Amino acid sequence: MYLSVILLLTPWMVCGELVNFSINKIELQSRPSTTLKNGENLRLTCSADIAKTAGFELNSTFYFFKDDNLIYNVTTTNDHAIYIIRNASVSRSGLYKCQISVDKKQKTSTEIKVKVTGLLPPVISVSKREVSEGDEITVRCEAPNEDPPMFFYFYKISKERESPKKRQSNKNNMETTFVIKEGESILQFECSVQLMIDDEPESPPSMRQMVTVVEPFGTPTINVHPANNFTEGSIMEVTCTVLVSHIRPEEVTITLQKGNQILQSSTTGRLTYSQVATVANMGNYTCKAEGRTASKTTITTINVKELFSIPRLTLKRSNVTQYINDGDLVNFECSVSGLSFEEARKQDFFLKVNKVQLKQKQRGGRFQLYLRATDSGNYTCEVTIGNITKISEPVPVKIYAAVAKPELKQIFRGNKIVVVLGDILTLTCKSPSGTPPIIYTLYRGGEMVGRKEMIDSREAVFTVNTTKFHQDLRQYKCHASNRNHKSSAYSEVLNVTVIAPVRGVSLAIIPPNGEVEEGAELSLICRVEYGTLPISIDFYVKKGNEILLRNETITNKMSAQFIVNPFTKQSDGTYFCTASNKAHKNVRSGSMDVKAVLARWKKGIIGGFVFFIIIAALGISLYLYLDKKRKGKSITTNTSRSSKAINSSSEKSAVDVKKTDDSYFGSVQNEEELHILKTAEDNIGNNQQNHEVEYTDVDGSAPESHQESAENNYTENPETNNLS
Repeated sequence: MYLSVILLLTPWMVCGELVNFSINKIELQSRPSTTLKNGENLRLTCSADIAKTAGFELNSTFYFFKDDNLIYNVTTTNDHAIYIIRNASVSRSGLYKCQISVDKKQKTSTEIKVKVTGLLPPVISVSKREVSEGDEITVRCEAPNEDPPMFFYFYKISKERESPKKRQSNKNNMETTFVIKEGESILQFECSVQLMIDDEPESPPSMRQMVTVVEPFGTPTINVHPANNFTEGSIMEVTCTVLVSHIRPEEVTITLQKGNQILQSSTTGRLTYSQVATVANMGNYTCKAEGRTASKTTITTINVKELFSIPRLTLKRSNVTQYINDGDLVNFECSVSGLSFEEARKQDFFLKVNKVQLKQKQRGGRFQLYLRATDSGNYTCEVTIGNITKISEPVPVKIYAAVAKPELKQIFRGNKIVVVLGDILTLTCKSPSGTPPIIYTLYRGGEMVGRKEMIDSREAVFTVNTTKFHQDLRQYKCHASNRNHKSSAYSEVLNVTVIAPVRGVSLAIIPPNGEVEEGAELSLICRVEYGTLPISIDFYVKKGNEILLRNETITNKMSAQFIVNPFTKQSDGTYFCTASNKAHKNVRSGSMDVKAVLARWKKGIIGGFVFFIIIAALGISLYLYLDKKRKGKSITTNTSRSSKAINSSSEKSAVDVKKTDDSYFGSVQNEEELHILKTAEDNIGNNQQNHEVEYTDVDGSAPESHQESAENNYTENPETNNLS
């Protein structure tokens, strides 16, 4: 309780700051009501309920809004503000609200809807009170008390009210123009407006403005003499006149028209048109008067009775074929419906082609003539009875000249002068003469490969896929024919060279294992599986770089041979071949590695030498073995010899052997034989040492002497020791 009293007696504190006021509520009111009539004053009052400390003064700003658009604002110390709209118009209808702003604080009222009823009629004005036919008049409509945007509706009233012209404007006024039409005399104009407000109806119409229309000339008259109905051959006379006003005189042009065709015209106000009447003159005629801006017309109908009907031309052929050939006899008959044969024989008939008389006049209307190709065209017949001449409907006649022998040509595209298998072959066929349409048929051998009908004199172009390779398929001919049943011709046979590209190139060598004895020959055979002759074959060897060995052109076979003779170590390498023909497609074979080996006679000499050395080595070994056996027996029986004598004997034996070996070495022919002999010598020394050791083991009677002798032998013969 005490806390409440303290809050009431002290200023408010928010977040540690002093608060001197608070906006509790804001409200907008409309007087006298939210619905009022057009022209009444509208009073809007915005009231704010503000709590503040005693003695605190506020400067509040009030804002008034209509449809969220600001229309008025005022700053005051009062807690309310007033906005008055005097003579409120319907455009003042809308949603209103107000807003208060005090020291960065704002509060907005609830919207109220104000409706002003009773939209007033707009004000209308015209640019002229008196106009002529064809003139333009400007009509202005204004709603001075209303605010845009709005729609304007303009009405022109002659005998009855026309549909309005609707225009939208962002102003409170709008203008439009009307053209005064022929026959209009007294006009009235009015307008209305409609505000772009939901459910707002169109205003009452404005006061009407009257406009007088003055005719510069009257409606023209048309007269036909002797009457509107008469028979062919009579003179038909049509007169057209018009009266020009003296109030507003101006130049008037009158024209006489039949359909869209102007027959005659004049500026004097009168014209006369005369013609020998025919059925073609029957129809509606219009007399038209035209001034600067206006025009008036009068229409009349003229009927003409036919004197005789239009003739009919009939073509009769002497043969039963559908088409006429060059030189055929043709009959034409010209007849008039209702005219007897006897009467027709009294009349003159004329036959024309392309409006040019082809033959002299003929009584009875029957013509017989031979036609050439140059006589093709549209044929008509003409007959005159009395002073009336009539022409039949044209009959198109086409005479077919025979086709001449066609010419068949081959067309090369670009820089190509040959046809490669798989290419598109282009052929043209054309007959130098003959009446189109001409049918061209292309044959390959006995097979039809194309057919074309040319409706003019152009050549027929055929494209053929060269997917097959056969001798019979290289010959082409063309056949030409047209509707002349007597003509048909073939062209000369055209031989087309189709080049089959090279395919399946392989290289064979002899010997096939790729090893050639030095001095022998290497045979290279390059074969082509498929391709058009002549074929160019190149033989190559690759030794780092590719070296051309030979070029050969084959014309009657599918292979070529090249022989390398003699073959040496310098001929080693990788061999291959390539083949090509006029198709300019170079195909390469597989590669073969070839190297030189020793000749057989060299291998025989070397083998003989080796065999001789082996035999010699075996003989020496056998001799040494037998000598060893012999010496071993001698040493065993003479056990009383001293170690020195043994050594001497041994050295002597070694010397003998050495001498024997030296004599053998003198006969060695090459290094291999020398190596074998040295090996045999080493084996002899080893055998001798082993013999001495064996002897030492057997001699048990003088061990000390043997040991001493052995030590002396080691010192005196270090070479022998090393061998052991």
